[in-house]
Amino acid sequence: MNTIIFGALAIMSLFIFFNLGKVKASRKQLDRTNRINRFGNKESNNIIEGESIEIKNEDKK
Repeated sequence: MNTIIFGALAIMSLFIFFNLGKVKASRKQLDRTNRINRFGNKESNNIIEGESIEIKNEDKK
C-alpha cells in the first residue's frame, strides 16, 4: 500500500516539476543591464576603470 502511495506521489511530483520547468522569466527580467555574467559569454560593461594603490599593514611597536 505504501509503495502505491509513494509511487503515485513521485509520479505526480515529476509531472509537476517538468511542467513548471517550461515557465520562463519575463523579457524585463532577461534584458537588464546589470545582470550577473554567470557563463562568461558576454562582455561585462559594468566594471569601473580606475587606479588602485597598495595598502601596506605596518606593525606599530
